[in-house]
Amino acid sequence: MVFSIFKKKKEPQQLKNRVEFCITNLSLGSADAYDVLVERSDIEIEESGCTSHCEICEQGIFAIVNGEIVTADDAESLAQAVDEEIKQNPLY
Repeated sequence: MVFSIFKKKKEPQQLKNRVEFCITNLSLGSADAYDVLVERSDIEIEESGCTSHCEICEQGIFAIVNGEIVTADDAESLAQAVDEEIKQNPLY
């Protein structure tokens, strides 16, 4: 392991909470919540073509926060629900 002394040490990356949005659901109303959440540095946003939660998508807007589904009636409520889920069950 002669070369190991020359390796540059990597800085530890901060874990971020992951919020996933279905692209179809973005067009149904969750886009405003997306716009608010994308500005936060503690959240990693991911857009998915389909999250395979079609029955939830048909009923209203939703996001998947660290693997947990969060639903709401409007975009403002969805952003608040995502924030509450992160406070209750943070990734780090």
